[in-house]
Amino acid sequence: MEWEIINANAVTPSGVVQDASIRIKGGRIQSIRKGKSTDSIPIRINLGGLFVYPGLINAHDHLLGSYLPKVGTNRPYTNWLPWDNDLKSSVIFAERQQLEPEQLYFLGSYKNLISGVTSVLDHVPHFVQEPFLDRVPVRILNRYSLSHSICSYSLGWGEGPTQEYEKAKRENLPYVTHIAEGFDEESENAVRTLQSLGALGEHTVLVHGLAFDEEDIRSVAKAKAHFVWCPESNLFTFGKTAEIRAILESGINVSLGTDSPFSGSLNLLQEIKNARSFFRDEYGEDLDPKTIFQMVTSHPAKALRVSENLGSLEEGKIADLTVLSSDKTDAYEALCSADLGSVRLVVKEGVPQYGDLALKEFFDETGVIGREIRISETDKYLAGDPLGLVESVTRALGYKKDLAFFPVG
Repeated sequence: MEWEIINANAVTPSGVVQDASIRIKGGRIQSIRKGKSTDSIPIRINLGGLFVYPGLINAHDHLLGSYLPKVGTNRPYTNWLPWDNDLKSSVIFAERQQLEPEQLYFLGSYKNLISGVTSVLDHVPHFVQEPFLDRVPVRILNRYSLSHSICSYSLGWGEGPTQEYEKAKRENLPYVTHIAEGFDEESENAVRTLQSLGALGEHTVLVHGLAFDEEDIRSVAKAKAHFVWCPESNLFTFGKTAEIRAILESGINVSLGTDSPFSGSLNLLQEIKNARSFFRDEYGEDLDPKTIFQMVTSHPAKALRVSENLGSLEEGKIADLTVLSSDKTDAYEALCSADLGSVRLVVKEGVPQYGDLALKEFFDETGVIGREIRISETDKYLAGDPLGLVESVTRALGYKKDLAFFPVG
């Protein structure tokens, strides 16, 4: 299938190309150029000056945890384990258990998709996610090795940090783990423990890092490891988040993740706002909007070792696109101020997955079957059967559940 976007503001690695034409063929970006092409092409979409970004990447989520409300009876917690115990013993968790994993995976996928996310790192053992990889409308980035965390009370994910890191090096994978998720002695020593196990290096992707001290930050930077920041989840659960300014100043490659709605943000656009708000309140200065843009595009693509195909608008890369409207003239500020109402079109591998109902003809021309829905008081079209999903959740629970991360009408 071949089609073209015209009259767009394309956000590329070299800057914003105004009045851009983006040609898509075979699911990849064939060309990006200024001005309208004169070629004959079967499908052409005039965006009227809207911003086009690479599809956003959520660098840390737990799709099986796509449920609400948040759980945190005994906040703030010392580490993740007492929070997990409270979660597992809660009425909310028991209620969630009435749903099938398939329902939760679709809820989490739609949560991401309607906020402009096309790729998600779903941090969980592979056998959990494997049944859904080719079925959900977002891309689950499933090439990684993993641990749950670096402590004696870690969940038994993977074969152990040493073995999992060796696998990451051997197969060119990211090795993903929670780390220093708390303030007990093991959390404070987690980076040194990881080093002693030979699992801190350029393949390592570290999530949370609440207890990082200056020495830890230097060690992570020297190892060229990567960091994923989930400020909303950290602040809700622990009342504190990582020393993010020092982490950024050290040159560590930083990405943003939402964590699950049980503790984190409703979506990645909200996480962007939360990150910026925290930075301003904590340090009295703004977090550069271009840096934030990189934290949800090129930085996670690098950390998760998919930058050959994803993370930027460039010729030859997979055509994952997020189209936003804004009253801002700066593309990076537009992203930082975006909400669900700003998302006008989301394309994965050259195929539309979500967008304004006014684009329904485009969905029809590309063979996408979906449902008409209403989000942020705007008529939308979403691939798959989102209304059927909501109905199935209602039947399973026995009542209509308000899930604010998927406010479908």
